[in-house]
Amino acid sequence: MSKKENNPKKTRDEIKFDRELNKLKLSAEHGLPYSEKKDREILSGTEEDFLERMKEVEDAIANPDKREINELLGFPNFPKGGTLSDSEISAALELANMALADKNIVLDVIHPTPERELYRFITEELIHKGSGMAGAGGMTMHFIYEEFYPNHTEDIKEVITDVLHFICRGHKGSLPWRIDNKVQLYGELISEEEFKAVLSDHRHVFQGMNFIGVDSFKINIKKRTAHAKAKFRCYLDKSSGQPGEISTDAEFYFVLAEDSFWLRRLVIAHFGIE
Repeated sequence: MSKKENNPKKTRDEIKFDRELNKLKLSAEHGLPYSEKKDREILSGTEEDFLERMKEVEDAIANPDKREINELLGFPNFPKGGTLSDSEISAALELANMALADKNIVLDVIHPTPERELYRFITEELIHKGSGMAGAGGMTMHFIYEEFYPNHTEDIKEVITDVLHFICRGHKGSLPWRIDNKVQLYGELISEEEFKAVLSDHRHVFQGMNFIGVDSFKINIKKRTAHAKAKFRCYLDKSSGQPGEISTDAEFYFVLAEDSFWLRRLVIAHFGIE
């Protein structure tokens, strides 16, 4: 957001007006679509309508559209991101997403990503991907930003949180899938199934435990390996013999596999897991 938009003297309506004005200017200057696209609904219709849509999908699977997305869009003249201010980037990104949505194409983003980078990705990379089955039978074609640019740090945080949730009897009822097929525990390499069984036993024994949260992460990624430390808190009831809230550390060791980091070793000394 620009300094101008952060000006406390401006009302919310004035800020919204400025953004709409930016969209209008960009739309007029570069021929980008401005009108809001209403979500398309595939109505049940008649059986004939349904069969026709299914035929469109089957035809698209057999013969996907080989045109690049920019050709499908009609080669919109996206302005270069480097020439735009922060507020203009917000407007241009919205217009770019509208241009994609108008052709049943959506960019999904899992982790928070700067708007300028998303705009760069759409206008410099995504528009050169094949349009494939977009629009066939009313279908929407989804691209995921992280499939092109994985956010390993956020993925590791997610795995750590899920594992601790599970061990400390949080709302997670199962372990995450990013666990290696061989895991080091008590100085030995054991199978993923054995590792999960050990953690499940721990969860069963400490039934009076409640997960509170992770307070901090320290993550160090080196090419194909990663090491992380997490400080977390949980609560133990009277059945533990030491009731009350505890704060302790956990260490996680990861290895890169299939373009993501998988857990290879877990150490929680306070719980006797090493």
